[in-house]
This record gives sequence, C-alpha cells and structure tokens, in this order.
Amino acid sequence: MKNTRILIVAVAILMWMGMSFADGNGGYAGAYLRIGLGARQQALGNSAVAVTQVDAYSFFYNPALSGLQEKRIFTLSHSFMSLDRRFNFIGFSTKIPPGAGMSIGWINSGVDHLDSYDMLGQKSGSIDHGFNAIYFNFARLIAHKFSVGVTIKHVRESLDMGHDNYHSSGWGWDFGLAYLVNKNLVLGASLRDVGTKLTANTEKLFEFGGTTVDKFPKIFSVGAAYQTPLPWLRLQYAFERTDYVQRHHLGAEMVYRNILALRLGLDQSRLTFGAGMGFKLWKFFTKLDYAFVPSVVDEGGSHVFSWQFYLN
Repeated sequence: MKNTRILIVAVAILMWMGMSFADGNGGYAGAYLRIGLGARQQALGNSAVAVTQVDAYSFFYNPALSGLQEKRIFTLSHSFMSLDRRFNFIGFSTKIPPGAGMSIGWINSGVDHLDSYDMLGQKSGSIDHGFNAIYFNFARLIAHKFSVGVTIKHVRESLDMGHDNYHSSGWGWDFGLAYLVNKNLVLGASLRDVGTKLTANTEKLFEFGGTTVDKFPKIFSVGAAYQTPLPWLRLQYAFERTDYVQRHHLGAEMVYRNILALRLGLDQSRLTFGAGMGFKLWKFFTKLDYAFVPSVVDEGGSHVFSWQFYLN
C-alpha cells in the first residue's frame, strides 16, 4: 500500500505539470528521433522515462537508466513502415561494475527511390533521403539510489539527387536522472536533444547558398515505473514536453515467467499494443518483441520487431 500511495502522488504531480494535451511535432528537424525506439517500449506508448526492467533501448528515453543495467545485451530492431520508409537500429548495452553502465547504438532511417521531376514535369531521376544517428551513453549509480547519465550523439542527413547531393551533420546531448524509491518503484527525468542541430553548406547547390542550420526541439520528460503487487503486472507513465507540444504516455505490461508478455500503451491519443517472447537460442537467452504503432496522420501503421540477445 505504501508503494501504491507513493506512485499515486508521483503520477498526480507529473500529470499536474502537463494537463494540456497537444499533438504533432513531426514538422520540425529530427522527427525520426521522436518516433520511439524498440518494440517493447513503443508497444508501451513510449513511456520509458522510468522503467523497473532495463533493456538495451532504455537509454534512448533516459540516459540515466543505463546505470541500472544488470546484463550485457546486443540488440537489433526493424520497423516495417508504410510509404517505403525504413527505420532500423543496432545497439549494445552493458553493466560496468561496480555501479555504472554504458550503451552504444546506431539508428538508420529514411526513404529511397523517390521520383524526381524537372521544371517541365518530366521525370529526371530518383532521390534517396537518409538519416543516421550514432549514440554513445554512460551512466553512474550513486549511493545505490540515484543514477545520472549522459548521451552524446552524432546526427547526419543526406539527400542523394544524382549529380547534386546535400549533406548535413551535427552533434547533440541527452541528460538523465533516475531515482530508485525501492525495488518496485522508479522515478525518472530526462532532457534530450540539447544543442542538437544539423549544419550544411549549400553554396554548391544554390546560387545564393550559404550555411543552413536546422535545430532539433529539446525534449523534457518526467515519469514513473511501478512493479505492482501483482507479480505479472508492471505500469509506466511519462509526461513529455518539447519546445512546441506536450504529451502524456501510459504503458501496461503483463508478463508470465519472463517468457511471455502482452503490452498496451497510450502514446498521447494513439493506442499501441504488442507482445514479447523469451527463449533460449544456443547458449543465449533472447527476447523477441513486436509492436503495432498506428498512424499519426493516416500515413499507415508500423510493425516493429526487436530482438535482444542477453550475453550473460
């Protein structure tokens, strides 16, 4: 009951901080980094600012969560998206004894073979548009209660138009805090995309070209994760605020002996769901997860698959 009261108070405070609901931040730079990462957390409505079970995707939502890492995990993720878009991730996360953790990862996103046309409306070729982000994360656990973490990331955008190509790149930072109230309740806060921007020189593309700078919106998030008295039920909540919008995220995960899981989430106004299965493959324990993420503006839903390999 004490844990339940603490969670109710924490969630009430977090919801009071963001009672207004708003949708849509895809029209700003870096939208591919606001899709979410990993089938498990996308099925849970992208509510992973705090988690009770850390995995290889947790650092994306809160850099401090790597400090709670207890395993070495290698992971792959692929999203089947409409409109020929792609979104892939490969990463590795590990504990660093006695009280630290680190994660690295690479996001690749974009769309290829877009038809291009000249001023007369004649087809002139095709365009390939790509985004990449490489993450380096480190977190440290302090006094067995607090974890602090930082992530530095390198971002790149490319537009291949045949003879005329566009490239931009830049760096950014994520910061996070996590507090272990007890083994069943975790609170978290993160500030992502601090100073993240893409810079490009367009002098070779345009007559009056120069230096262009596209800044990513900063993302501030707070949240809570609770392992309920029911051993098969975990709950997560997060409130997120960017420079332009604010959102609420909810997630419920129902597990059976760490080998089967059903998940439901609410990502602002979108209902998400998914499932997971744990099994042994050769000498490794692995988890295969799936999520269905509905469309935002009728562009079509996405099917996300993630496969995590626990190396110890």
